[in-house]
Amino acid sequence: MEKTVQPGALSGTLAVLPSKSASHRAVMMAAMAQGTTQIAPLQLSRDIKATLDCARALGLMAGADVSGQEGSPFVCARIEGGAHMEEAAPLRTLDCGESGSTLRFFIPLALDGRGSVRFVGHGRLMQRPLSVYERLFVPRGISWAPDGDTLTVQGRLQSGVYALPGDVSSQFITGLLLALAGLPGTSTIAITTPLESRAYVELTRRAQASFGVVSHWEDDGQTLRIPGGQVPRSPGVLHVEGDWSHAAFYLTAGTIGNAGPVVLTGLEANSAQGDRAIVRILRDMGADIRWEQGGVAAYPSRLHGVCVDASQVPDLVPVLAVAMAAAQGESRITGAARLRIKESDRLSAICQALTAAGADVCEQPDGLIVRGGRRLHSARIDGCNDHRIVMAMAVAATVADGGITICGAEAVEKSAPAFWSEFASLGGSAQ
Repeated sequence: MEKTVQPGALSGTLAVLPSKSASHRAVMMAAMAQGTTQIAPLQLSRDIKATLDCARALGLMAGADVSGQEGSPFVCARIEGGAHMEEAAPLRTLDCGESGSTLRFFIPLALDGRGSVRFVGHGRLMQRPLSVYERLFVPRGISWAPDGDTLTVQGRLQSGVYALPGDVSSQFITGLLLALAGLPGTSTIAITTPLESRAYVELTRRAQASFGVVSHWEDDGQTLRIPGGQVPRSPGVLHVEGDWSHAAFYLTAGTIGNAGPVVLTGLEANSAQGDRAIVRILRDMGADIRWEQGGVAAYPSRLHGVCVDASQVPDLVPVLAVAMAAAQGESRITGAARLRIKESDRLSAICQALTAAGADVCEQPDGLIVRGGRRLHSARIDGCNDHRIVMAMAVAATVADGGITICGAEAVEKSAPAFWSEFASLGGSAQ
C-alpha cells in the first residue's frame, strides 16, 4: 500500500495508544499468573496479537477474551492465566510474526522440559541475532536447531548464573527474567558490559512487580538476583500507560510544524519507558514542550542541532533524524549500531529516505550526521517494511514543499494500526 502525504502541519489533541512494550509484558505476566487479569486499554497491533497467540500456543494461559471499549479505538483483554501443564506435550508451534519481543521473551519460557517448541518468524525476524541465547543454553544441554525462518528448541531451563553482554538487546534479559523467577532456586543475571536500554529492563521489573514477582539489583548495578519459586498472582485489573515511543512522532510533528500545539494525553511523566527522553532531547534542541491541558503539548519551535547518544533510546532514532533535518545546524546520533538489525537497517533506511526528500544526511557505522535547514521536497521513498520508518517519513512530509509518497505504508500495522486515522485526526493529509 502506498500513501502520499501532503504538506500541512499537525495540531490538536490525541489520546496516545497504549505502550506496546508495556502491553507485551502485561500480556506475558497475565498469561503466567494465577487468576484472571483485565488489561485495558490494549492496542491489538500485529505484535501484540503475536504475543497473545504464542501464549495460547505454548499453553501458558487457560483462555483469553478480547472485547472493544465503547468510544475507544482500543480493546480490553480478560486473560485467565496459570494453565495446568501436562508433563509432556506434542510439538508446539509459536508464530511470532515479525515481533522480536515476542520471540526473545518466549524462548526461555519454551524451555519447560515438556517437548519441542518451534518458533516461526517472518520478514527479517530470524535474521536478528539470537546467538546470546544459543551461547547461554546449548552448553547447558538445550537443543537448538535453526532452519531458515524457524528455530526449534527443546530442554529444561535450570536456575543458575547467566552472564551476557549489556550492549545487545535488553529483550534477552527480559526473557530470562520472565522464566527464571518461576524456577526452583535463586538465579543471577550478570551483565558483563555497560547495559544499554536499561529502561526496558526496568519496565519488565515493574510489570513483574504488579504480579508480585521481584528481582533485585546488586550494588554494582550490573547484576540482577532473581529469587526462585515465585508464582505470579493477578492484580485483577491492569492499566496500560500511553506509549512514549509512539508519542515521539507527534511531539516532533508539533515542534517542527507551524500550526497550533499537538497535545497528547494518556502519558505518564514518571514512566519507566526510556523513550520519555524524547521530551528532554527535543527541549535540548530548543523545543517548547509543556505539561498542560491534561497532557503534554508540543508547540512550534525553532530547533538547533544537538548530539544524541541513542544507546538507551534506539527506537527514537528515525523520528529524531527528522527533527534534526528540520533544525538549524549539524546534529549527530551515535550509539545506534543495533538499529541495523531491526525490521530494516534503520540507519540506512532513514538516511536514504530523508536524502531522497532533500535532506543532508550522512550515514555512520553507529549513527547519523544530519546537517539541518534544507527544505524537504516531493519524493517517492521506500518504507522498508518498517513501521518506524513509515511514521517518521509521514512526519517529515508535513513540512515538505510537496507530497512524499511512502511505499509499504501498511507497515504501521505492526505497532500502530490506527496511525493513519490518528494522523488525519490531527489534520494530516495522506491518500
